[in-house]
Amino acid sequence: MIAAAKADGHIDEKEHQRIFAELNKLDLDAEGKAFLLEELGRPLDLDAVVKLGVTPQIATEIYTASVLAVDIDTPAERAYLQMLAARLNLAPALVEHIHATTAAATREGESSASP
Repeated sequence: MIAAAKADGHIDEKEHQRIFAELNKLDLDAEGKAFLLEELGRPLDLDAVVKLGVTPQIATEIYTASVLAVDIDTPAERAYLQMLAARLNLAPALVEHIHATTAAATREGESSASP
């Protein structure tokens, strides 16, 4: 999520909120949280992200988390996601499914948060 948020060169407020919301869901100790906060300050390293995708399932989870982290509203973010999907060897149909599923979940979450 952090790498995807950095794709356009900065992490905006909405992306910070999404990252911290996900961090709060995790049962991390102080050391784990400190590591993730340090990651926020480091430059984007796509190679490191891709190396984590050791199985198709993990690769899919990495890509899904990346899609959830950003509003895909800049060419840099779109290019990052395209490159990430290619480097993780995700099938185009799977990538489309992830985008459709996350878009539906985001819309559903937004509508339930409305008064």
